[in-house]
Amino acid sequence: MTRLAACTIVAHNYLPLARVLAHSFLDHHPDATFHVVVVDRPLETRSMPRERFEIVPITDIEFGDEGFEYMAAIYDVTEFATSVKPFALRHLLEQHECVLYIDPDIVVFAPLDPLVDATFTSGWSLTPHCLQPIPRDGTSPTEHEIMQAGIYNLGYIGVTRAARPMLEWWAERLRRDAIIDPARQLFTDQRWIDLAVPIFSPHIERSPAYNVAYWNVDQRELHREGDTVMVGHEVLRFFHFSGYDPKTPHWLSKYFPGDPRVLMSEHPVLADLCTAYGAQLTASLAAGGPVLSYGWADAFPGAAFTRTLRRQLRAELMEAERDGTPRPPTPFVPGGAEDFRRWLSSVPETSSSRLPRYLAAVYEERGDLQEHFPGVRHGDVEGYAQWVHNSGALESSLIRLLGDRLDPVAPPVVHVTDEGRSPAGVDLVGYLKAELGVGEAGRLAAAALSAVDIPVSAIACRGSLNRKGHPFEVAGTARHDVVLLAVNADQTGIVRHEFGPDFFTGRYIIGQWFWELSEFPRQLAYLLVHEVWAATRHMYDAISASAPSNTHVVHMPLPLVAPHVTPGVTRRDLGLDDGFTFLFSFDLLSVFERKNPLAVVEAFTRAFAPGEGPRLVIKTINGSQRIKELERLRWACRDRDDITVWDGYLDHGMSGALTAACDCYVSLHRAEGLGLTMSEAMALGKPVIATGYSGNLDFMTDDTAVLVPWTATAVGRDAAPYDPRSTWAEPDVEVAAHAMRRLAGDPIEAARLGAAARADLETRFSPEVTGRQMSDRLTHIRRTHHG
Repeated sequence: MTRLAACTIVAHNYLPLARVLAHSFLDHHPDATFHVVVVDRPLETRSMPRERFEIVPITDIEFGDEGFEYMAAIYDVTEFATSVKPFALRHLLEQHECVLYIDPDIVVFAPLDPLVDATFTSGWSLTPHCLQPIPRDGTSPTEHEIMQAGIYNLGYIGVTRAARPMLEWWAERLRRDAIIDPARQLFTDQRWIDLAVPIFSPHIERSPAYNVAYWNVDQRELHREGDTVMVGHEVLRFFHFSGYDPKTPHWLSKYFPGDPRVLMSEHPVLADLCTAYGAQLTASLAAGGPVLSYGWADAFPGAAFTRTLRRQLRAELMEAERDGTPRPPTPFVPGGAEDFRRWLSSVPETSSSRLPRYLAAVYEERGDLQEHFPGVRHGDVEGYAQWVHNSGALESSLIRLLGDRLDPVAPPVVHVTDEGRSPAGVDLVGYLKAELGVGEAGRLAAAALSAVDIPVSAIACRGSLNRKGHPFEVAGTARHDVVLLAVNADQTGIVRHEFGPDFFTGRYIIGQWFWELSEFPRQLAYLLVHEVWAATRHMYDAISASAPSNTHVVHMPLPLVAPHVTPGVTRRDLGLDDGFTFLFSFDLLSVFERKNPLAVVEAFTRAFAPGEGPRLVIKTINGSQRIKELERLRWACRDRDDITVWDGYLDHGMSGALTAACDCYVSLHRAEGLGLTMSEAMALGKPVIATGYSGNLDFMTDDTAVLVPWTATAVGRDAAPYDPRSTWAEPDVEVAAHAMRRLAGDPIEAARLGAAARADLETRFSPEVTGRQMSDRLTHIRRTHHG
């Protein structure tokens, strides 16, 4: 029997964090013991090598006659680990007088003796999320977010044997109700403790030195006195690195749901703590061997145990317990997997949709399916049945494993006015009001067709997340026998459903698709178009390689023209000085890793010392929707006053004015389908430095741009929706830096390069030139398909 122990609870993938915590605790409490409760893979847990701390497999914890297998099934990894807490504390109190539970993402910086003494006095102890009022300034976390999570943070709780009645009360509730469901006032184990405080009277720690974290660090001044980190006038006891990921060292927590109140770039002591913690995690990861995936992630091999399925099982389990009827199966007992498979494939007696449980679960976890097939819950499953039959196996592991046996029927119809099917023009459908590349590609197609007097009826569709403020005029009426569908392959089915089958019946459908990588993913959208237009050879090669034999793929260039520039706008109006200015513009929704802005920053910082004269402007949009990536970019630029990161939409003409005001455009992309911002800069007579790879090579040569060499590299995991096994280009940053320095120092060469680029685009990519190519193809289509 020992006086003090501490513990944490993890799945295998969190063992590196637990190791850092355990060592930090034992360094300051050498006479105590530390236990790591591992909630998954009990066989592997028992064979783990000995460490400085004690390993406790989940099977060593007493859960009563039911065991833990239902809890592992109805909860996801976070919910399950937190639900185990009272059971683990009860188990460890059999060996120790006082046990502290500490979350694995915490580091102890000083002895916790004052808190331990208070725990012995009151029987148990807690730390609240906040000790001061939370500002109502629109930043996160807000009061509402804290109230959703609970008043007390259960990253820490201390108990003695006097707390056993509270632990029994808590364990009973967490057996079924440790879910994350703020709408029902539930958040894992934490919200229950709000009720427990007045019932069981704990010590509530009011020192700011404990449990400092992203939710309260704005209220707790961190500073150093020598090597000691202080919180105001007190020594920091422990810091909770909740949600911190060393792969994104610029971002304090992945749990920030909105605009954060605290940015790392503004708090150097905080940044130092996080950087040091990241190094500890990296070392712990290297010391611990391979990290295993979560052991209860699949219901059975190949079938992901989604949250929707877990909620479905929990609801039926609780109903059976309430009614005294047989409980549904859990797959985590011997023989349970096959019983669970049969349960998934059966239809609940009370179901109004009459769908098998697994198909109901797929529907409930997909917002797009609910939007397009709104009647499923009331038994109108025809459209959903068609999707299951045509696409389900490609998109759902459950459907692949359990089948798609529903009769396909036509989807619901959305009627669009049709005034005729004239063989003289084109109905252009696309995101024609949206401020994004695909929308601009549709507008450019309209310009090319109009330049050769082909009538265009422009019809805007919904769906884009980008601002829809472009002044392009749309007609909204279908008139022609050819439809140019200027949306990407993954949106083609959605747009066709939006407009309904009557809109497309009897017409020749052309898909104007964009894609950036050299490998084009398998597409059911080929079945929805007669042919595909690819604006560059790069896209043509990728799309044609995957296209079925009955789908035409045509290389069809778009006009590459100068953007509209608001007259009279000066550099001063744009906040620019007279120094040589480099520009890179991109949409943060367009995959940060592909656009590769950090390479532009690195090339600039290699090329120029701080204050040397040249400036770099990185213009972004949609930062509010990708605040993590935006902050990552700002972090990379934090020590350079000569780099400006400018996020936000500009009016159409002001965006063009910014490009016109720069001296050189730089794009060190890893892949581009076309590269419109580069072509717009060239059309304005600006020199461009760009990766010598992908779609931009259609309009760039060594005589009209500086092409940066590259090496092929794997896409990797951080670039969804792209296949991590695909390849793209890694540009040579040193060559780019040399080019930036050369052009900044040679304005005559820069002007010559820009003039050559503009002249080449005017010759090869004018609306008239590209429009004639479109006209010739449309003539061929009508002659071939309409006699």
